[in-house]
Amino acid sequence: MISRIYVIAKGGILCYSKNYIRPSEVEDDLISGFLTAISGFAKAVKVGEIKSLNFKNFKFIYSYSSEFDCIFVIVTDIEDLEDEVREKVELMKNEFINRYQTYLENWTGKTKIFESFDEFVEEYIFISPKVLFVGEIGVGKTTIMDLFPGETVLDIDDDMTEIIEKPVDITNLGNIKQFILKEIDLEDLISNSKHYKSLLNICDIICIITNSAASNLRRTKKLYLKLKKKVLKADFYIIANFQDLKETSFDPKEIQETFGAKTYGFTAIQEDSAKNIFIIMNEILKNSIYNKIQMKQKEVSEIEKSN
Repeated sequence: MISRIYVIAKGGILCYSKNYIRPSEVEDDLISGFLTAISGFAKAVKVGEIKSLNFKNFKFIYSYSSEFDCIFVIVTDIEDLEDEVREKVELMKNEFINRYQTYLENWTGKTKIFESFDEFVEEYIFISPKVLFVGEIGVGKTTIMDLFPGETVLDIDDDMTEIIEKPVDITNLGNIKQFILKEIDLEDLISNSKHYKSLLNICDIICIITNSAASNLRRTKKLYLKLKKKVLKADFYIIANFQDLKETSFDPKEIQETFGAKTYGFTAIQEDSAKNIFIIMNEILKNSIYNKIQMKQKEVSEIEKSN
């Protein structure tokens, strides 16, 4: 996930910045100075331009415009694929230069004109969280996915694998306005994990959809444990469907103890099921995305203070 964006003009002046989720504890101008100093040092010792700076839990991805002496930087999670983020950096750089070329050519140090860049960043730069709904046949994953408004599309990933996908708008989570929901059969995902490698590498959250009855829970747990070994960074959650079948369904707390993952009881056919699944996804996104970015921003701030 992207947590910060910086555009630094000649002289190390910060002309545009965007902090996602919460304000920074350190002035953006100080951060700009830090990034400029590191870049200047690299040039001074003739080791070339910095492409990225990696820390324990996050990294800075750089791009430069030698024509206008500008630095473009995106701060992202260490687990994020650098190629995907670098595409965003280059997109941002090209759009910024196209929009503000005249101002950059006649740079006066005034930055207010660049505030309008927010609209472009909000729409094209922020990488929406990717959520994967997986489960065996008949557990209700498609029914649950259909509870979210919007058009379901058939996506083809880098490995030419077809995946059902739906962009879902969400509110009350700061700058997280949307998440990308994908659906796939759990057994197929494990059996053909090589074909789904790129998907497993980039997803942020995996929701295991299961029937709450014992027979399905046993099979799902075995598949879940196999899947965990194939995933790089995603957080796992269990959505225990069919809680309305009181005679056969296990309590979500029991299922959580069995799987060792946060579990939400659910019934897809209730009148308020659409409202309830939104509440569940809001909590999941808050725990796995919103809170993590806040924590990472604090880590960034502490490192910047020490420098």
